[in-house]
Amino acid sequence: MRYSDALIDHFRAPRNVGMMRSPDGVGESQDPTCGDLARFYLRVTDGRVVEARFQTYGCGPSIAASSLVTELVRDRPVEDLGELTPGAVERALGGLPADRRHAATLVIEALRAAAAHYRQTYTPEVSRV
Repeated sequence: MRYSDALIDHFRAPRNVGMMRSPDGVGESQDPTCGDLARFYLRVTDGRVVEARFQTYGCGPSIAASSLVTELVRDRPVEDLGELTPGAVERALGGLPADRRHAATLVIEALRAAAAHYRQTYTPEVSRV
């Protein structure tokens, strides 16, 4: 299988790569078989992602998937991030070879960890009487 133009574009010119100062949510995932690692940072305003950045160490599809996901989540409510699936990422990239499908899963797991971190940090406590 040949890589799609979309995947090659995101790999060659990744968007939103790098650290974020004082993120509202940060999450990480690592593939235990190949060692690829993805870390996502989220800045959230009024419950919506206003900025997403990533640091990914791994194969080209993992870097491309990370770049793509930072664009897919912008302006989305944090509560909706769990609806984004590895399959949706793979389709948006124009497909992935079977031995590279871990890239989409790795990125979605890191994104979900960042969203969970945000919810743990910013969910107001419920007062009980």
